Amino acid sequence: MIDSNSIVFFSSKFLIGALIFIRILGMMASSPIFKSTAINMQVKVFLAALMAIIMTTVFADSQPVIEFHLFNIILIAIKEFFFGVLIGFSANIVFMGARFAGGIVDMEMGYNTSMLFDQSSMTPTLVGELKELIAIMLFFILNGHHQLIEALYLSFKAVPLSTFIISNATIQILSKLAITVFILAFKFAAPMVVALFCTNFSLALLARVAPQTNIFILSFQFKIAVGLLVLFAATPMIVYIIKMALESFQSNTMQIIMSLYPGRVS
Repeated sequence: MIDSNSIVFFSSKFLIGALIFIRILGMMASSPIFKSTAINMQVKVFLAALMAIIMTTVFADSQPVIEFHLFNIILIAIKEFFFGVLIGFSANIVFMGARFAGGIVDMEMGYNTSMLFDQSSMTPTLVGELKELIAIMLFFILNGHHQLIEALYLSFKAVPLSTFIISNATIQILSKLAITVFILAFKFAAPMVVALFCTNFSLALLARVAPQTNIFILSFQFKIAVGLLVLFAATPMIVYIIKMALESFQSNTMQIIMSLYPGRVS
């Protein structure tokens, strides 16, 4: 027979496992690779459940006792999901910068007109997709997925399930990461933006020299040709910048985790 103490024991373990599962789901909702719509939702839930079972067996005894009250559990569940989103967001900075840079380049090259034919797409960007694929390739080469799971593992040591303190350091780090998206985007897009600006300037001079020339029609071919040539020429530099940015993402993740550490003085 199962007595009342056993029921309380197993219910507390199940509650801890469910909260760990919610934090992992939050990480998957915003982290690179895992948030991709190409991965089936059932696969994501299965992976999250598998990691939750493993981490529950490790951290179940070290986590604080959580009272089984509905309002208290809802607040902690929201906190856990938000904390997981923060971990995934810090790892997704480089990918957001790559897509943002692609959007800037697409606007200059005229690829944004694809929205006229596929209005159901949220943010179509051809160059951004290419740069994001490069970032994904380097992410796997640098074992970024291992580092992301390691950061999630360490988060349960640093920030228990019932603790969540947003300090001034956390706000400063998040603001810095948001600014980093724009900085990386302009670094990725700088060679092509400069080349396309020079192309537009040259076409403007040509329009003044030969007014009878249909510059509007010529600009499409010239801008696409120059943009693709510069893109291929600048690919090694873009790969190097993405590699350097990905190597620092683990430190950014750990900064966010440690800023939420309850023993930290802010």
